[in-house]
Amino acid sequence: MGKTDQGLHPEIFDDYRIETVDAGWLQERVKPKRHIGLTPELCILCRACEDVCPWECIYMLAPSIAVDAENPEVMTLANTAAAIFVIDDNECTRCAICVERCPSDALWLGRVTT
Repeated sequence: MGKTDQGLHPEIFDDYRIETVDAGWLQERVKPKRHIGLTPELCILCRACEDVCPWECIYMLAPSIAVDAENPEVMTLANTAAAIFVIDDNECTRCAICVERCPSDALWLGRVTT
């Protein structure tokens, strides 16, 4: 457990469906108008982002959780990935501590545009 871990963790679900995020929904939902992005090719799977997150809303999950996707290309990517990177957007405050901590610069803070 990390030093910020209070032993309180959200319920883990396994019924996720991989879908393309609608840009209009993202524009409306994300407050502030920023998001955490990942460049998968740079990620070294060190999980430092998970460890440093004060809100415990970053997860590196096993690719086997992906069982269906609306786009076959997305499913292929999930099946060939070493991990699936998930940020709980309901909990993330976009503090960017994970971005600063990432040793390989795989994480970045972006702005949501139309």
